Amino acid sequence: MMPLTLPGGTGVEARHFTSMVVALALAGTALLAHTVGSWLNYTRGPTGWSDSRERVAISLGDVQLKVPANMMRRVEERIAGGSVDRLSLAVLWPSMEGYSEFNARAFADPSDTSAVMLVSLEPLATADIMDTSERLTHVWLSLASGDPLPGPAGLALLPLPGDAASGTDFVAHRSQDGRLFATRCFTPRDKTLAASCERSIRLGHGLFATYRFRQWQLEHWQSLDDGVAALVARFAPQPAS
Repeated sequence: MMPLTLPGGTGVEARHFTSMVVALALAGTALLAHTVGSWLNYTRGPTGWSDSRERVAISLGDVQLKVPANMMRRVEERIAGGSVDRLSLAVLWPSMEGYSEFNARAFADPSDTSAVMLVSLEPLATADIMDTSERLTHVWLSLASGDPLPGPAGLALLPLPGDAASGTDFVAHRSQDGRLFATRCFTPRDKTLAASCERSIRLGHGLFATYRFRQWQLEHWQSLDDGVAALVARFAPQPAS
């Protein structure tokens, strides 16, 4: 049933918009434009991968990591290491392995069934930054263009307003055992582009992770956060000395 395409909004305006909801709508429109641009660039990888498993010392704010070179997307960071504001990684789901000659074809796969997961890490510089689950409760529920529809593995699919000519924008979410999972997804109208999702979470050690994945992986939503957390734990995060 993947990729998912939801029906467009009804076009009926809400009856009692407050100034706060209007402001949220404007913010949501700007965020949508940024998101669409991100989706359209999702499959554009770096100019070259490395199959070296040598660990590169990286500092993200006050946190030091040692990251295998074959997981690093940026050539300059892979070579020099040092202090960066944001670290861009690529691995395969569910093994969370980096690039090698053996799996080169999988890393080059731009299709909807690609196993490539992109992970970005940055310092959690402020407590005011919202992860995806918080955005659902504080923003997207107010911007929904229709009622949720059933999705894979028990997820609910909340349609968001947007430009139907570009594609379908929605949030897949579910609350289970007191834990809320939410990810924003986009299905491009252009069938040559992949249908993908993005989720942001807080990790330990003062790190904030954003990961992107294909919509078919939504069926594994219960394992995605743990997989990313376990990946970062392999980098042995330590406070900067």
